Amino acid sequence: MPRYSIWRVTLVAILAVIGTATAALAQGTPFNILRPADGAIVRERVRIEVPRASIPQGGYVGIYIDGRFQTSLAPRQDDKEPRLRYIWDTKVPIVDPSTQKPEPVQDGEHTITVVLYDPEGRAMDRAEVRVQVANREGINLPAMGTRLQYRFRLGENVNYKQHDEVILLAGQTGAEITGGVTGEQVAYEADTFFNLFVYDIRGSQYIIRQRANKQQVLAYNQPVYTLGKEMFRAVLQFVTPLGSVVYQNVDTTNDPYVFRVMVLPILPELRVKPGDTWSSWAHILLPDMPVERARKVLAQNKLEGVEWEGGYPTVKITQTYEGTLSGTLEFSNYVLEKPKVKLNRTLWFAFNAGRLVRSESTIEIEGQVPTGAQPARLAGMMGGMPGAPMMGAPTMGGGAPYSPYAGYGAPMGGMGGGISEDVRGMRSRRGAAGVPGIPGAGARTGATSYGAPPGVPGVPGAPMMGPTSGAPGIGGRTARGGFPGIPGVPGMPGMRGGLRTPGPMQAREQAPLKLKVVQSVQLLQQ
Repeated sequence: MPRYSIWRVTLVAILAVIGTATAALAQGTPFNILRPADGAIVRERVRIEVPRASIPQGGYVGIYIDGRFQTSLAPRQDDKEPRLRYIWDTKVPIVDPSTQKPEPVQDGEHTITVVLYDPEGRAMDRAEVRVQVANREGINLPAMGTRLQYRFRLGENVNYKQHDEVILLAGQTGAEITGGVTGEQVAYEADTFFNLFVYDIRGSQYIIRQRANKQQVLAYNQPVYTLGKEMFRAVLQFVTPLGSVVYQNVDTTNDPYVFRVMVLPILPELRVKPGDTWSSWAHILLPDMPVERARKVLAQNKLEGVEWEGGYPTVKITQTYEGTLSGTLEFSNYVLEKPKVKLNRTLWFAFNAGRLVRSESTIEIEGQVPTGAQPARLAGMMGGMPGAPMMGAPTMGGGAPYSPYAGYGAPMGGMGGGISEDVRGMRSRRGAAGVPGIPGAGARTGATSYGAPPGVPGVPGAPMMGPTSGAPGIGGRTARGGFPGIPGVPGMPGMRGGLRTPGPMQAREQAPLKLKVVQSVQLLQQ
């Protein structure tokens, strides 16, 4: 063989080696699972990590748990993190592909598989580890049970995030209420961040200062506002170790816009162990409702077992109630007469640390609302801005008042005053000094009007749903206090912006209202 041919073959081989090395270098370390380690004991939220550099341009990975597909991930071009990460929540059931039913993740061995795919979707490589899930292992309770008590420490700061959703079950609600909308509709969402500061300990009672630090609100999937810490006032509470509030220095119904209180669940008086049941009072506290207006029901509790949650060993408690409330239940601008209420709540309480770690609640409400004197005004809580009348609310000042709470609205161009449901007519109030005034609360005669801070712009909008025809007149209580929001819902037939022609008393027609309130509370890491 000619000498130049040998050199050419050698050169080609060298270039091939260099090319392979370059490709390997470009792809980074070999494809494998960096975390968790094979045989690791894991619980709650498990971080699954692979080398980002091992994924080719346009490639992606698929995540499988016990052979069941979870998700696919591709690195973003602007992501400079060296690892591609996926969080597997072992508390969330996995859907069985054969039955399409969710199955809880049991403690014990589970297999995590990550498959590497090229841009065309062909499998290039795979990595696999086996881990031991231990969400319930390592937690011991005394055989006689344990006392559940809050154990706050002097000077301690505890932070929580509370998420609220109001879901209107329009398919089960009269067309007068929903404007003909069918199906479920998330009418209101809010994230509120609370701080609980232990101001003092006197005997067996804790003196706690509660204050909301931030609140973000969406109505009908549209952002409404974000409030900072400066907009909220503190509430001082005397709390027993079982969670009962024996005194608080503020009546939050006086100004529900700036006061927010997170309600602590009431704990049992006696020792409890897995399987024990007991009764305790539970609040039916709807979003942004002052705690003084919350209804209390005697709920049934059961200690289901022990479980790790948020890094704490906790007891898991289920709380249920189903029944018909006597009298009425106020929600938004509605007054539901003898409503049916179904409560399902799960609590995770850290029995050693003495604090609530998490709660998940669903409250279903079904009742009748009078339509002859009170139109459909669910958006009285959800929103309304200049440009669209709110359901049943007066339209003075160029638009509808907005409110994050039932029937409390946005500033009306500095106007003072309000309309009362009282047949004697209108009464005027002026807002706080130096602050734009707004219509007063008409649910009560002579209610005080509170203004919102100046300089907050209003956003014009269009009516959301519901007819607007009808004669003018007074229809329901008016708004006070609050921030501008998104458009509200016009009044029902026979109403215009909530105003109704005076006339002889007529029998109130009834319309069904069915809705669901979902709430979660999560202890934030200190």
